[in-house]
Amino acid sequence: MTTGLSARLQASMRHMATARYETVSVAPFTAYLHPSDPLIYFNYAIPDGPLTGDVREPLRRLRAVFEARGRAPRFEYVSELAPELAQALLDTGFRQEAEARLMICTPERFTPIEPPEGVELSVLTRDSAREEFRVYCRIARMGFVPHEVYTPSEEEISKTMEDLGEGVAVLGRVEGQPAAVGLFSPPSLGVSELAGVATLEDFRKRGLGTAITSRVAREAFSRGVDMLFLSTLSPEAGRIYERVGFRFLTPMLFFVDAALPEGAMSPSPG
Repeated sequence: MTTGLSARLQASMRHMATARYETVSVAPFTAYLHPSDPLIYFNYAIPDGPLTGDVREPLRRLRAVFEARGRAPRFEYVSELAPELAQALLDTGFRQEAEARLMICTPERFTPIEPPEGVELSVLTRDSAREEFRVYCRIARMGFVPHEVYTPSEEEISKTMEDLGEGVAVLGRVEGQPAAVGLFSPPSLGVSELAGVATLEDFRKRGLGTAITSRVAREAFSRGVDMLFLSTLSPEAGRIYERVGFRFLTPMLFFVDAALPEGAMSPSPG
């Protein structure tokens, strides 16, 4: 049962990434590359399916694809679907950056949680005001890269609105100040990803992550999604998601070029 769900989710991840990113096939892998942003989270490869034989040469060619586009070579994938890949990556100049918890939630398990006092949640669709998306993009980036001086470009705002498609984003404010964000991606065969949950450093530990997660899930299930999934690196974040009704399914592995500095991936949901 677990393997079947994992395969369904991995297929959904590929489908969603194909809709958002440039795809480059280097069989038995596919690279998904953001057309303009080299941020590590937006560029990665996924195995096309179960692996057989020696994959050293495909990995060499895949690395060249990333480097030619100024991207850090990186993988994210469901570990049980490619159990041999981890060692192959270690042998070819990658290191394991993290092991995440892949979690799922269904309408039956969903437990709504009201936002804390003073927190206002705005629901954004692709038809919402452009200025709201400008704020959303800034908070989303700074929630993951807190010390970066960042102003979203007009191109990024347009792409964010386009990529949202039939999904929904949520922007949280504390006493009027933008503070936290999250979204669910355009559904694929009834499956959607709850992603990008991030809180600015000054507003963490106030329950915003739970509030954003709950509202995003509510919007997804009210629009016909029958399964939401997410991946989290943090046990603390996992407990937040469990409060809303998510349960652990299987590990997900993240590998990056071993030359990158340690700790490149350490977001917090707040």
